[in-house]
Amino acid sequence: MQEVAEILDVHYMTVYRYVREGMLPADQINRSWQISRADLKEFQASRLSSSKNKKSISKSGIGSIKKARHGGRDETVWSDRVLARLIEGDEAGVTSVINSALRSTHNLQSIYLDVLMPALVTIGARWEQGKLDIYVEHRATEIVSRLIGQLSSKFSRRGVDRGTVIIVAPEGERHSLSIALTADLLRVEGWKVMNLGANLPASELAKAAKSAQNLVSVCIATTMSSSLQETAKSILAVRSVSGSKVKCFVAGLAIRSEDQAQELGADLWVASPRELIVALDSLSQKAN
Repeated sequence: MQEVAEILDVHYMTVYRYVREGMLPADQINRSWQISRADLKEFQASRLSSSKNKKSISKSGIGSIKKARHGGRDETVWSDRVLARLIEGDEAGVTSVINSALRSTHNLQSIYLDVLMPALVTIGARWEQGKLDIYVEHRATEIVSRLIGQLSSKFSRRGVDRGTVIIVAPEGERHSLSIALTADLLRVEGWKVMNLGANLPASELAKAAKSAQNLVSVCIATTMSSSLQETAKSILAVRSVSGSKVKCFVAGLAIRSEDQAQELGADLWVASPRELIVALDSLSQKAN
């Protein structure tokens, strides 16, 4: 690293920060970091390009700065950095990248949906393709789980209660991380969220819906086609205790269309957490 620091004309710890924040690819061998010449050359070119862009942005005004920071290319870069640290199992590095993204004016929604989620999807896809071991995928999931536990408290809103939303995955579903991410985003929007996690029997969901105060909606996330029958049962269970006043939304990879959602008995298909937020906002406006 000292050699790289001299080439870049920066302090040794600055290079270390570049590595931990995923800006400069490196491999940790024993207790030292090794940086390839090709990666260093690409990093230098990237810094030069970034410097030119900053000069261009400074001439075009503040609005252009905001656009540059929140463009699709920018989100991809941050997500790629997180991806690299997750694959390495570098929890401190992931945290450092996320904190840097927050300092660059990203909010919780963009961190969760544009940075963390794409990285996790890529890891899952690589595991399915046999390019990553399953322990890597499990380790990455646990790292992100701990990270969102730290982040959620920073963005919590007190004194705001727009009503209760239950978010859950039906019996047979095993993945609950995306539910936790979505629950955090809804809390930021002022909703009281009852996160029931994954693999919940329909009968237990009915009990939860019956006990919830000021229940506005139940969102059921389904990722596997084999869980669709349980999704329909869950919706029926909610209807049995709440009638039609509580809206049932469905989400997840197993739901592909509004027609499919209606066949399951749902009121609406929400294809993403952002769509769920919009749908709940609409309910809130109608209630007022």
